[in-house]
Amino acid sequence: MSEIRVLHVIARMNVGGTATYIANLINSLNSLGVKNLLAMGSVPKGEAEDSIVESLKFVRVADLSRELDPSRDFKAYRKLMKIIEEFQPDLIHTHTFKAGFLLRLRAGQIPVVHSFHGHHLYDPEFGLVKRVVLNLLERRLAKRSVAIVTIGRKVRDELLEVGIGEISQFYPIAPGIEEPKVDLVADRRGEFGILKNEIVVMWLGRFTQVKRPDLVLDVARALPEVTFVMAGGGELFELCKERAPRNVKLVGFQNKDEMWKMADIGLCTSDSEGMPLSLIEAQMAGVPVVSTDVGSVSEIVIDGVTGKLARDLPGLIEGIRWVKKSISNSDDLGVESRKHALANFTTEKVATLHLELYKEVLDKVGW
Repeated sequence: MSEIRVLHVIARMNVGGTATYIANLINSLNSLGVKNLLAMGSVPKGEAEDSIVESLKFVRVADLSRELDPSRDFKAYRKLMKIIEEFQPDLIHTHTFKAGFLLRLRAGQIPVVHSFHGHHLYDPEFGLVKRVVLNLLERRLAKRSVAIVTIGRKVRDELLEVGIGEISQFYPIAPGIEEPKVDLVADRRGEFGILKNEIVVMWLGRFTQVKRPDLVLDVARALPEVTFVMAGGGELFELCKERAPRNVKLVGFQNKDEMWKMADIGLCTSDSEGMPLSLIEAQMAGVPVVSTDVGSVSEIVIDGVTGKLARDLPGLIEGIRWVKKSISNSDDLGVESRKHALANFTTEKVATLHLELYKEVLDKVGW
């Protein structure tokens, strides 16, 4: 089999787990001999593009955006057709809804693999009517996908439950990340006014409704003896800053390796997730995690072994108390967290699984 050429398409590469996932995937596939090109739109006003795109070979599609806009979508589609004509990919890999929508509409000979980096089913940003429409569209688009990649098995199962795709199409592949370089960065606790003996709970993510940063504040009020650090940015940052109790420090965008260096416990409060990279990063750094049990989080966090899973606010509070007590008695949670993450979520593993999928897909279509 000769060199495989893959065109990856996504509407935006904003700061966050999806951008990191795609960059890690493409860079690792490059090392396996795959020729990759990323076609991407621009981030909307109020969001920042992830600097990780600088490590990639990409082409900008100016009119490609997350929002539905028939005029701009048509222009983006035409630009994508030109890119396909020039790059001549053997396979197209679309990421998230808009890219999958535009590229799976076309009738062509090039097979399309589509990735769900989470899903819309429980996202509070989508109302009931919008979810019904998206389900209908995704059911139709699934028939135009030779394969569907999901971030974990649970996300696959939930999509199947609403009639999206056939089980034979699905390939659950966990994300892969580079191991955090916590041994190579400085301990910044003193800079933020945190004492060495304080227990630090780290929340790292976007300050948006689906990530529920407000729950962090509620948990912190119930645990005044614990220090909470919230790193990241977004539209709810200022509101959270105004409402934060004294034991919460909002520090804006920071180096994630430095944040995990400071942390004793990782926290995720999201209402909807695929398989959040921040939790994998935490566990690779030897930091046990407390998280809402959503999406495929349970495939990252082994309840009672590498951290605790919760269904609601009281569960999150009790989970942190349990982990806090556990880490005061032994290093077992941290050791098991790191072992589990390194065994399942490396960039090499995810790239190898994708390459095997690409070869299987191309064999089916007689490449």
